[in-house]
Amino acid sequence: MAGAPCLALALALPCLALAQTSPSMTSNSTTAGGGGGLSAAAEVALVVVFGGLGAFGLAGLLVFAACKVREKRRTEGTYRPSSEEQAGARAAPPPPLKLPPEERLI
Repeated sequence: MAGAPCLALALALPCLALAQTSPSMTSNSTTAGGGGGLSAAAEVALVVVFGGLGAFGLAGLLVFAACKVREKRRTEGTYRPSSEEQAGARAAPPPPLKLPPEERLI
């Protein structure tokens, strides 16, 4: 299942990008805006929200895949008598059987 790591990476990258602070936010300048960075609670909230959405989406994909596999198993099997009948009709008829030796009285 190669899609799960890609999905996790796609959901984790926006969280990491939002969690990183720019160099201007970490400087000791005293501006009126205070840097404008996200607080620790906001970062945790973003991680929880995106993580929850990612987990919910992954669970939905797994349920969908399981339903498709069950449906395919139900409708397709390995025993197909119609294909065997068709294959038997195309094959040459078997050679006639020999009669057993005649029984004689002593």
